[in-house]
Amino acid sequence: AGGTAMIAILGKHSRPQMLQFTSPQALAKLRSIRSRFFHASAALQQWAVGEAAWRDAYRFALVRNPWARQVSMFHFLLETASCAKPCGQRAAHCDKRLLPQAGPWLASVDLATPRFRAWIRDMAAAFPPGHPQQHLFGARFHGNERDAWYNASQISWMVDGRGAVLVDDIFKLEELQQHWPTLQRRVCSLRGVPYADGGLRKNPSTHAHYSRYYDDQTRRIVAQYMQADIDRFGYTFEQQQGGG
Repeated sequence: AGGTAMIAILGKHSRPQMLQFTSPQALAKLRSIRSRFFHASAALQQWAVGEAAWRDAYRFALVRNPWARQVSMFHFLLETASCAKPCGQRAAHCDKRLLPQAGPWLASVDLATPRFRAWIRDMAAAFPPGHPQQHLFGARFHGNERDAWYNASQISWMVDGRGAVLVDDIFKLEELQQHWPTLQRRVCSLRGVPYADGGLRKNPSTHAHYSRYYDDQTRRIVAQYMQADIDRFGYTFEQQQGGG
């Protein structure tokens, strides 16, 4: 959640401090299981870099409102990622995750909403909570499926098999600005770097407020997959305030 913009900021200012750039052996290990650092869970990153390097590093993660995240992911995949390509040219995972064919309808809330709701229902029918591949509701495999606890929730990316959190800090994307001074204290190369470094976006997708895309059924479906995030981080479904 928000990882694309954060990686861009860190890559610009903190590259010599980042484990993914200082541990070439880690990258090789991740490639051996068809993964890469950016898409690896905390448990997978820890395995790749080794216990000592992981223990000595400052580790943090971002989370986002689960309902907003699902809408953002839908638009991101169909607008800018490999799923934006025509049928027959797009990546196989787009069909595996039952995504509709991209088109100009994405720019219209009225046209996108029924397709988004149908996608949520279709995914819930194909990969219900408890299904071995339920993580596809929230993300692709990325090698993380080797761990039995990996699922659609965001917190499953940050824990080990006992449920212990493997990162030092978890920040809500919606509150990142107020926590920016903490990051600046912990990551010395970010000192003096303004929040969002001049307006980097959370991701390049465009859509209306997430609440406009849901009905009661699809709202409940997302909650079933993401209850661990809702409980741990106190997220609620917020109605749109004002225009937009």
